[in-house]
Amino acid sequence: MRDTELYRHLLGLQAPWTVTNVKLAVAEERVDVWAGHASGVLWPCPDCEKALPVYDHSEERAWRHLDSCQFLTYLHARAPRVECPEHGVRQVKLPWAEPHARFTALFERLAIDVLRETDITGATRILRISWDEAWHLMERAVTRGLAAKQSRVVPHIGVDEKAAAKGQTYLTLVCDLDRATVEYVGDERKQESLDGYFTQLQPDQLQGVEAVAMDMWDPFVQSALTHVPGAAGKIVFDRFHIMQHMVDAVNTVRKKEHRELLAAGDETLKGTRNLWLYSEENVPEKDLDRFDALKPIHLRTSRAWAIKESLRALWGYSSRA
Repeated sequence: MRDTELYRHLLGLQAPWTVTNVKLAVAEERVDVWAGHASGVLWPCPDCEKALPVYDHSEERAWRHLDSCQFLTYLHARAPRVECPEHGVRQVKLPWAEPHARFTALFERLAIDVLRETDITGATRILRISWDEAWHLMERAVTRGLAAKQSRVVPHIGVDEKAAAKGQTYLTLVCDLDRATVEYVGDERKQESLDGYFTQLQPDQLQGVEAVAMDMWDPFVQSALTHVPGAAGKIVFDRFHIMQHMVDAVNTVRKKEHRELLAAGDETLKGTRNLWLYSEENVPEKDLDRFDALKPIHLRTSRAWAIKESLRALWGYSSRA
């Protein structure tokens, strides 16, 4: 089988496309393949599908394809353009790549599979692409996914911020808590950051929201109250952040009481800071005896810790009563 015919099959090209030339550079471990098409072909306008003759061709471009026996492989072609009476001069759709892509669809598929299994640095080494190219591939995959995503009601929403870099740089994340999927990412953590998610929803989707889990960040609260019908009864402050506030409250009580006891010459609470921050089951074994001796003592700190521990059971209740 001739090399042009071989690569026509490897690339999956069908009429009117065919392989016109193949160049092997052994020293560079590279294969370049040129694709062309028959003359007199009518091409569909990419917007209206009207069959039209070739108007001209764009400049030659190259697309990275799957490796050939570990040799880097590039597909070259000049894309036909048509002149549509309705849409003007347009480049036709190519069967091997999406518009503006630098890689063939088959290579993008492999790259996304690799990126899902490893980090970006590892993927760049396996695929022999740059960091920027890896990010470009992921961005295109996300865009495709969003375009294919069906409109649906998300009854249980989770909202949180995530630090994106050093300093005060944040992203707002909205998740579907039932499907464990990211539904939206917004810049910063302002009210407008979450507004961007709610404003893209249809009225029935907003009405279908049953609960919005979040921390006690007021901009998020205000956004939910503004957009979600009945949000005052649907906002759920998540357990992690509430318990974080409770732990801080216990520590505040301990510090104040410790100062008062020290003033009276009592060092009962000296060196106990970390003990009161633990949940009961997480107290280190080496500290159990000391902590068991502290808890029964009539201390405000001990009472605050007990209240904090009792609150942890709240999320296990199945009824308001």
